[in-house]
Amino acid sequence: MRVKKNCLWKWLVAAGFVAVSSSAFAADPAALAKRLHDAANSSSIDDPALKPWHLKITFQLLDKKGATAEEGTIEEWWSPENDKLIYTSPSYNATRLRRGGEIYWTEGQPSAPYLLERLRDEVVHPLAEDEMKDAVPDLRVESFGKVKLDCIMMDHPIKHVAYPPLGLFPTYCLDQDKDRLRDTFRYGSKNVARNSIGTFQGRGVPVDVLISTDARAVAKGHIATLAGSIEEEHFFDPDSTLKPVSGGATKVAGGVIAGKKLSGDVPVFPVEDKQSRTAGAVHLHAVIGTDGRIHQLTVLDAPSATEAISALVAVRTWKYQPYLLNGVPCSVDTTITVNYNFGPG
Repeated sequence: MRVKKNCLWKWLVAAGFVAVSSSAFAADPAALAKRLHDAANSSSIDDPALKPWHLKITFQLLDKKGATAEEGTIEEWWSPENDKLIYTSPSYNATRLRRGGEIYWTEGQPSAPYLLERLRDEVVHPLAEDEMKDAVPDLRVESFGKVKLDCIMMDHPIKHVAYPPLGLFPTYCLDQDKDRLRDTFRYGSKNVARNSIGTFQGRGVPVDVLISTDARAVAKGHIATLAGSIEEEHFFDPDSTLKPVSGGATKVAGGVIAGKKLSGDVPVFPVEDKQSRTAGAVHLHAVIGTDGRIHQLTVLDAPSATEAISALVAVRTWKYQPYLLNGVPCSVDTTITVNYNFGPG
């Protein structure tokens, strides 16, 4: 990936990675945290307080011209005790089963591709609690066309970055003075998920989900079915195609994972940092799925905001050889380092 000599910041704004702020102001972090907590409660349908349900999402993955490259379905039967999730498409077919405290997965299949996971999560559980942990909520009022939203970013302190730009950390945008979730930013992917909101068991659910990266739509999802459902107990019995899997990601040193990188964009040294002679390392916390792709990405520290953004933009495209534990692909929790250094002379 190459960016011409124009400012990386302007390119990110035009790409939709950083929204142009109409205003920015401080707000009580405790009040913002409560607001996000209320938004999570009002938008999640995998709450043990809810009655069992059946969900079917139809999806399209889009090519660079916006045409449908692939179609499929995500179907789920959920109850507080059990959960059965089936992905069906030309390139990926797998079942995940939660039976009591055990998790099962289709043998020989990696975890679901990121875009499919994101489409499902935007409907079922869009606010991730782990993104809120140890973060300081920061409220900014942002304009998206004629619409103004209250955007709350989960800030973490970074050396040399006094005021991080919107989207540098996970950001949730709500209707002004309300707790209804509308947009989400995650390391350069903007999910315009909630232009159409339905209500199910008292929760706000997006009828349509659109995921865009760099101002380009990459995936669409539509709720075809969402209704109460009571399944017989044997419906959740694992069959011979499902094998138990361990939960959580395996911690692996960054140096080990670096040697397994297969492809991805090269980070661009921001022009303004070259001019100011600002260099150093950006450290990112990453979760890499069993498909070898980045599933979570968070900035730990950076020499500057522009270098942090440049690293996020590039690393989110990286693909790795799946990490094997006892011969079985597993998710990896690791640190990725991107160095910005000046050459000799």
